[in-house]
Amino acid sequence: MPVTVQIEDRVKKTAGATPPAELGDYVEPSERGEGLKALLIWLLSILVVSAVLSIAEGSRPFGIGVFVWWLVSVFAYFIVAPRLVLRRLRMHGAEYEITAKKYPRLKTLLSKASTLLGVSEPESFLASEGVSQVRLMGRKDPYFLVITQATCELLQGPELDCLVLRSLVQARQGHGARLMLLQFLNDTPSAVRLLVWPVALYGFLLRTFWLDLAERTADRISLLLIKNPKLLTSALLKQHVATDPIMQANDITARDVDNFIRQEGNIGMAGTEISTQYKMGSAIHENPYLEDRLQAISNWAKSPEFTEALKKLAETKAGKTPTGTFSATDVAATSSPQST
Repeated sequence: MPVTVQIEDRVKKTAGATPPAELGDYVEPSERGEGLKALLIWLLSILVVSAVLSIAEGSRPFGIGVFVWWLVSVFAYFIVAPRLVLRRLRMHGAEYEITAKKYPRLKTLLSKASTLLGVSEPESFLASEGVSQVRLMGRKDPYFLVITQATCELLQGPELDCLVLRSLVQARQGHGARLMLLQFLNDTPSAVRLLVWPVALYGFLLRTFWLDLAERTADRISLLLIKNPKLLTSALLKQHVATDPIMQANDITARDVDNFIRQEGNIGMAGTEISTQYKMGSAIHENPYLEDRLQAISNWAKSPEFTEALKKLAETKAGKTPTGTFSATDVAATSSPQST
């Protein structure tokens, strides 16, 4: 007799706590508006070009072609590409998948933070890649998360917790699809990027209007949950050390970052302290975006608004368990994410 088998989705919606509504009060005020501006400019540009070219009979095929190519490139980058990446990761099976048995620290963090933030726990993978990355991917919730082996080798456990938690904050804020597009465009060779100019145009607009604000939003909310600006700064700096050409040109290492954070900007009498401060300070100053971002984190952590926000979240935690603040050190007692 016929038998019906129901296969459940591998990624289920996280049950449990509702995320503290107060977190939404601390986003960068203009972030959503600038994101909408980038989207509208992109859509109007494509539609106007298509419409203008379609007016004259001789150029009408080009107008139709622009619109069709826009649809094809959008489908390729937002639908096809993430599915192919996820399929490739799943083909490795248990080799890449983050499980409680192999990576208890990371799995505990993902479960607790997803519940707190009210998002689905992402299907997560630890890929054997040599580039340090923590990538949130997917078009919408449920997303999936990719951490590279190079990241585990570069960061200490709490620093890795920081970046993973920050990725879940980005999922909560709905940043996933845009960040995924920008990542795919970075990985696309320049010659091919010219062929997919419709999505490349959107990427340019996102970087111009939205990206800096979105990053600051993620930094602010992550800091509210982590409550440790030095830890967040260290994690972000080490990622730049691993991927930024300016940092690499100055021969800056993860150890330099540790020394820089430990000295807290104070130059002692030892020659190594002076050298570290000068080298790190010069490299940061050469990257205005990084300098402004780190300064924003520092200013936010010292602001009365931050102190008041922590009090509100503490009151939420006291009144409604298990919502409230989350510390990356909550899972410090478990084994290191690098261990198997």
